Amino acid sequence: MKSLIRAVVAALALGASFASFAQSSASVTANHDQAKTFDVFVDQPTGFTFVKMPTGWKFVGAVSKVDAQHLPGTVLTAVLPSDASREIATASRK
Repeated sequence: MKSLIRAVVAALALGASFASFAQSSASVTANHDQAKTFDVFVDQPTGFTFVKMPTGWKFVGAVSKVDAQHLPGTVLTAVLPSDASREIATASRK
């Protein structure tokens, strides 16, 4: 199972690197806010791996914590907008 997951992540990362070959690395990091279809996201604390499908995010497995720390540059490690970490005021909060 792990080898299948690693193969999927490697294939998607390789495919994404060919697609973004003409782009600079700065534009790749700027696109973290807007994930494109078939982008790979790895949650580094858990190693859970997701692929952005046309219908939404699909869980495809997990990688080890060691592998999650050494990902190719085309694999996303953040998908929230840069201002998403700010506190949101809600009606229930006093």
